[in-house]
Amino acid sequence: MPDVDRLKDMLLRMYRIRLFEEQLKHLYDYRGFYGGELTDDHAAGGEDLLTCMLYDFASDGMIGGAVHLYIGEEAVATGVCAELRDTDFITSYHRGHGHAIAKGLDLRGMIAELMGRETGHSRGRGGSMHIYDYAKGMLGGNGIIGAQIPIALGTAFKAKFLGEDNVAVAFFGDGAANQGVFGECLNLASLWQLPVLFVCENNLWAASTAAEVAHCCKDIAPRAEPYGIPARIVDGQDVLAVNEVAREAVERARAGGGPTMIEAKTFRYVGHAGGGQKAHPDQEALGEWMKRDPIALFERRLQADGVMTAEEQQQMREGVQAEVDRAIAEACSDPFPKPEELETLDGTPVDPPAEAEARYEFRSIAPVRRSVETIPGTRTAGWGQLVAEALREEMDRDERVYVIGEDLGPVRERDNLWRQLRERRVFQTPISESSFVGVGTGSAATGLRPVVEIMYMDFVAVCFDQIVNQAAPLKLMSGGQISIPMVIKTPAGCGSREAAHHSGHHEAWFMHAPGIKVAIPSNAYDAKGLLKTAIRDDDPVLFVEHRLLRRSEMEVPEGEWLIPFGEAAVRREGTDITVVATSYAVTKAMRAAKALEGEVSVEVIDPRTLVPLDVATILGSLEKTGRLLVVHEAPTRAGAGAEIIRRVMEDGGFGLLKSAPNVLARADTPMAYSPPLEDATLPQATDIAAAIRSMVAE
Repeated sequence: MPDVDRLKDMLLRMYRIRLFEEQLKHLYDYRGFYGGELTDDHAAGGEDLLTCMLYDFASDGMIGGAVHLYIGEEAVATGVCAELRDTDFITSYHRGHGHAIAKGLDLRGMIAELMGRETGHSRGRGGSMHIYDYAKGMLGGNGIIGAQIPIALGTAFKAKFLGEDNVAVAFFGDGAANQGVFGECLNLASLWQLPVLFVCENNLWAASTAAEVAHCCKDIAPRAEPYGIPARIVDGQDVLAVNEVAREAVERARAGGGPTMIEAKTFRYVGHAGGGQKAHPDQEALGEWMKRDPIALFERRLQADGVMTAEEQQQMREGVQAEVDRAIAEACSDPFPKPEELETLDGTPVDPPAEAEARYEFRSIAPVRRSVETIPGTRTAGWGQLVAEALREEMDRDERVYVIGEDLGPVRERDNLWRQLRERRVFQTPISESSFVGVGTGSAATGLRPVVEIMYMDFVAVCFDQIVNQAAPLKLMSGGQISIPMVIKTPAGCGSREAAHHSGHHEAWFMHAPGIKVAIPSNAYDAKGLLKTAIRDDDPVLFVEHRLLRRSEMEVPEGEWLIPFGEAAVRREGTDITVVATSYAVTKAMRAAKALEGEVSVEVIDPRTLVPLDVATILGSLEKTGRLLVVHEAPTRAGAGAEIIRRVMEDGGFGLLKSAPNVLARADTPMAYSPPLEDATLPQATDIAAAIRSMVAE
């Protein structure tokens, strides 16, 4: 049994969780979100028709949003976190207040975050479901069921990679056990013997779905046993029972024994969400579980063992209540974040809300670059060789860089990369994209710099959540505490006759996801320079390689070079029309421009990165040509071309145009296999030349 001071500390943590959560029920007031009524003050329809806010919790210290309370489950978070250090990371889910408090986060920062204040743990950027404190090892809650599990795996991977004896804990509910990523992570954790605890808080209800409806078996923990992971089922109402199992699992993980699966049987006292405003759907079961309330059980145990008297416990409870009240009172006067402090990856700050009479003005961008980029050459090198050089050079430069992904045989073979760096730096994974991308995210969040290889760009759809919902917004959700210096490297493109599931060109999906940069080189020289820049970048970067370009060679210099993000290259100068092309479309545009020599003077611009986008160079070209054609091999609808034209128009390009801009891209149809169909779907050099002639003739 833990010593007296640790026993008292566990009770203190349980009081802090319970009393904090109880107070939230009184502060929560989000009308219209969970069955409340809207009034003219909260929605358009009052005197000010330009005001349409569902709820404004700027007054009275109120909180809103999707608040999920942890009341009734305090023993689980407390019993586990009592065995952890600040250097041990935990990931949580939407019901994460209890885990954060048990891990040691102060209540003032907790309530300020829920009030949306600048002084919150995530500076008001995360709210109830995204509370972070890197110094305390709290890697946030998560609003996506099961998505936090692979991130915990990543922090465990980082600990093993660096030879630390730290552990990671993934807290999740019983609903997450039905997500495919749960099985993926069990497999990878066992395969690599990672120091991670999977802690399932089985409260018998996933949102409003009862366990007997969702699970084919009574217990969840035994699902880990076929993976070779010890499974433990524990009474989640008994904090000492939880703590004993957690201590064993943590000691085993620290000693290199690998993962453990813990299932704690527990019960929440309130409905799924809404700050406790909705009652639990099973009131009969609730009454039975409350007879074994975890705090009451522990209080009686401490009294019976002579550790504390009832009076001492009451004094402790009153002290915590005063702490909660003080935190709320102080947070009410804390400032809200300033909208103008938000930034985009294009570097343009978010404008404050416009006044009703405010006039929209175009932004001006200057100066512009107009020179043709020249690449000095002293040797002939292929795309694959130069990419391998970039990886080797960056791994030699920085011990934190590693490569992870599926089907890495070719990567290992290139330029002796595998033999030079051995398994410690190049990690071949099972075919389970969500788990290993999550490993990349978690390890990047805690100090490493992964390059994550996805075999085909089509497969990003399998792990889309880990990239778009996890890696991309984590820096903002954590209030800037945590960066994700991760590269997601993947081949894309058509022309190899591989049909719909192996011909994806989906960079536009990620242009639409704030927080992730997009690099898309068109030649081997740029591939090396952009990849090295991507690896050194502190934001997640999608690095897109066209499969046909991977076969290319060119003259390049010796040594290292970097290519800055957000700087386009003018591949060919011209005066009649500007053609902005990406990836393999640059090659086709250059062929079209050469074929039109003497007839039309074509300027070809290669953006090289789509986020950030170099609009200035395009505007500088339009000052000469007055015409704009964008060419890419991704589908036309809602593609990069549409976004490039939007940015050019928004930043002052409209007045430079002599005719309407145009986009020439892949037809909006799934990619067919037959060569004539594939070729007809894609813009060819002849199509580009025809479009140029038509636009210049207007």
